[in-house]
Amino acid sequence: MLAEGAILDHDVLSFTADGTEWIDHEWLFQVLVATLFNLGGAPLLVLLRMLVIAALMVLLFHIGSRSGLDPPVALLLASLCVLAARPRFFVRPELATLLLLPLAMWLFADRRGRRWWPLPLVLIIALGANLHGAILVAPILIAVWFAGEILDQLLQRRPDRPALVSGGTGVVAAFVAPILNPHGPSIWTVPFTLAELVRLPHIPNPEWLSPTPAEAPALYIGMALAVGILLVGSRAPQHWLSVGATASLALKHIRNIGVFFVLLPQSVAPALARWPLFSRSKTDDDPRSRPRTVICLALVALLGITAAVRPWPISGFGFADRWYPDRAWKFLNDHNLLEGRLYNDVRFGGWLTLQDQPLRQVFIDDRNEIHEGLLEEIWRIFSNSDVKAWEDLLARWEIDTVLLRYHEPISVSTPDGKALGRRGFSTLWFPEQRWATVYWDDVAIVLVRRSSVRASFLAAREYRHLHPDDLEHLTTSLREDPALRDAVAFELNRALADDPECLRARRLAEFFQSGFTN
Repeated sequence: MLAEGAILDHDVLSFTADGTEWIDHEWLFQVLVATLFNLGGAPLLVLLRMLVIAALMVLLFHIGSRSGLDPPVALLLASLCVLAARPRFFVRPELATLLLLPLAMWLFADRRGRRWWPLPLVLIIALGANLHGAILVAPILIAVWFAGEILDQLLQRRPDRPALVSGGTGVVAAFVAPILNPHGPSIWTVPFTLAELVRLPHIPNPEWLSPTPAEAPALYIGMALAVGILLVGSRAPQHWLSVGATASLALKHIRNIGVFFVLLPQSVAPALARWPLFSRSKTDDDPRSRPRTVICLALVALLGITAAVRPWPISGFGFADRWYPDRAWKFLNDHNLLEGRLYNDVRFGGWLTLQDQPLRQVFIDDRNEIHEGLLEEIWRIFSNSDVKAWEDLLARWEIDTVLLRYHEPISVSTPDGKALGRRGFSTLWFPEQRWATVYWDDVAIVLVRRSSVRASFLAAREYRHLHPDDLEHLTTSLREDPALRDAVAFELNRALADDPECLRARRLAEFFQSGFTN
């Protein structure tokens, strides 16, 4: 888009869907990130993420303070909510929604006495509609909050006509604002289209699954605490309806857990402020103030340290080389294996488009609406164990090189139902008669079609015995034929030479040294 000076309306990123019409409802975020990356690389993307989270902290702190909470308590509540939403803070368009959504909700809830408040509300939602499609929940949640206000007035029998007029105006403005984007009203169809797609069996998307208590304990704890706080401290229907609506979204789809937590302070802060222990001190010499402040700030510092813990010991500003196939990509480049088309796993698609300039088209990426037909074809092939159809698909797209992530081993049985154990995905779907494994690390496996490379290359690089995703079968083979051990040990040493930090290879070496007893 930066090169052509135009917003995309068709796919150019993949060769399997080239030219397909596409509603790119996240175009503005993409332009922003591309601009920052061109200016300063990955460090500026990390800085963008840090600034958004910092701004969110300030906003949630402000909401808590405006609700009557003592500042340290408001800071603690904001920190807890940001920490609970942390799994959603990737450098991706959702980042914009997690900031703009609570801002829009706060503007609506705190609108009284502000004459021109609908204008910033429209601007915020319109901006969000060009950054990330999930901002479309804002008008719905605003309408839910307004319904709570109406119910509250009915229960108290004290109608507030100005509040009703301003609220109604805000709801209408919120529903109109999203159409201020290059695609117009059609943006409203995007989330419903995606929601329908992910219900199909051939489009498994973990983000659209319902979270269990084991998968998202913070969500269930947060919901229980929110209900307890509201039971004790709030009778306002808008607070109950807002918590109920956001909890329903989070329980329906894992991707909405962040929405629940960033909107939680707006509902629970007023209830907490009714408790003297948490409310703002009336005087500066309140004897409760100092110890409470020290405790809250200490807890915030502890939460900050916890949030900063990394899953890997290597620090720095860049792409995580234990998540993205950086080492495998270097191998592909070093051995001239990128001249033709590359089959890639869906998880690697977006990252791969960044690696080559001019653009390298990928086999597939994670845009379900673009690749629905291809995903269905692949699903039918795997469901029917149709190896011939799989080979036909790879031949049709002229695939000679494969960049594959690790899959769970697959249980195999004979036609009459006799169990044959579990085998690796790469060995089942890329059989060694036609494909050779030539590289692997903790993130990815590289395979090549035998007919596409020189015999000397295979002689030097092929892993004939050690397939890293087929270790159960390898263990059985080694126990049955100890003569294989020297060949496997040689290949394992080569893998460690390729990547001395490869955890998978190091664990396998320990397994060898233990005599296959671990």
